[in-house]
Amino acid sequence: MKKVLLVYDDTTSPNDRIKTIIGNRSFSEIIFKRKKLYSRVQEMANETETDIDFIKIKNVNDFKIIEQYPKETIFFHLLSNAAIIDVQEFSVILEKLIYVNETSTVRYNEKTVGVIFTNKEDYTDALKEYKNVKNLDFIKDNIIETKAFIDLTDYNNLLMYISSGFDTRYFNSIQGDNYTVTKKSKDKKKIKMEYSYYWLLPERMKNWMVMPYDYKEEKDYACYTMERMPMTDIAIRWTHGAIDEEEFRKIMDKIFYFIQTREEKEILKEEYINNAEKLYLKKLDDRVKKLKKLPEYEQIKGLIANGTEYKKIDEIIERYKSLHNKITAKLYKNVKPRSVIGHGDVFFANMLYSKEENLLRLIDPKGAIEEKDLWTDPYYDVAKLSHSVCGNYDFFNTDSYDINLNKKMKYELSVHFDNSKYIEIFKEYLEKAGYDYLTVRLYEASLFLSMLPLHIDNPHKTFGFILNAINILNVIEKEVQ
Repeated sequence: MKKVLLVYDDTTSPNDRIKTIIGNRSFSEIIFKRKKLYSRVQEMANETETDIDFIKIKNVNDFKIIEQYPKETIFFHLLSNAAIIDVQEFSVILEKLIYVNETSTVRYNEKTVGVIFTNKEDYTDALKEYKNVKNLDFIKDNIIETKAFIDLTDYNNLLMYISSGFDTRYFNSIQGDNYTVTKKSKDKKKIKMEYSYYWLLPERMKNWMVMPYDYKEEKDYACYTMERMPMTDIAIRWTHGAIDEEEFRKIMDKIFYFIQTREEKEILKEEYINNAEKLYLKKLDDRVKKLKKLPEYEQIKGLIANGTEYKKIDEIIERYKSLHNKITAKLYKNVKPRSVIGHGDVFFANMLYSKEENLLRLIDPKGAIEEKDLWTDPYYDVAKLSHSVCGNYDFFNTDSYDINLNKKMKYELSVHFDNSKYIEIFKEYLEKAGYDYLTVRLYEASLFLSMLPLHIDNPHKTFGFILNAINILNVIEKEVQ
């Protein structure tokens, strides 16, 4: 049987407009649904019944590696800007490689995204020309038209593709086309709350949101539709390193304008304290109880006891509460007791932003069934924002973090991003808006700890949240002292 080699060609450089979304990454390094594109292709090549070798080519000199393969090898030269959108169709192509008997050009919308060569001589000859023209369009052999891929060198294709990787933890399906997005779920209450939220908002706050419409409630599900906005969420560009400090300031200008102009009302201090403690103490206690009842907790429990300075999660919670008492004692004494209409989930993945238009829109609010559900503690949205800016939450969602053992045989968390300069900018905005940085970080720590049972489907990520919360508490402790 012939040898089959998939040559994943990552030599095509993204243009400047594409870089506004993916930063300085190559096409192969784009993260989609927690995986880099080359990992998705490699995994599929490994899973096929055909024995396929996989190599990634970063520059033209790397093509020398094909010299070690037999003359009659079948070479599938695939461009990294060809992103898989139909897994089944791509699998069929991989399965049939062994049966190809002539050079075949794989095309998407009349653009060549790959070529299958049936021997090394033909491939070597084609590579000589390819190195000069930098594309495969000169090969006019047997044409295979396919809908397995989408070409990411087209900005609109990239925008459509990368923005379709919604977090579907709470939804059975998210469907759409070039113009709309429809969210559908068995959790009818959550869908209803998200839909109702917009229509309960004061008129002057609706311009911050993407309007939902066409709400439907069937026997087994509920759904609503929104306009598909021609921009990505901030988390995509943030985790790809595509947001510089200047643009970050523009984003902070926008989001803090939202924060400062939200509807608010004065309330009694007793009510203010009660609202805050429900969010940052009672909810935490309830979530930890829920975590302990889950079968996966035993594994998490062992990791905490053996890999951290704590014997059990209760000790982490006790440390949080101790810092909470110290920080809120000052806050409660001086605070202007008020309540605001909040979004409830202001982190980067729920913020659509256009750099060109300086346009910001919020999606996926916590939701409301009646007007009283709109109101929340002023710090809550700010703490949610902090867990993206300071707490690196979006990097956990793309698996861009590591957990390693240090020399003391304790687990150590590292995130693949240096956010220190952005934190300093964020602190400037907090101060101008009248929010205390340590209080924000304290409440941010409670968010990470409260999320533990919600992300237990990924225990590695759950433990990462715990280590992250510990790191935040360390930062606070240092500042408080």
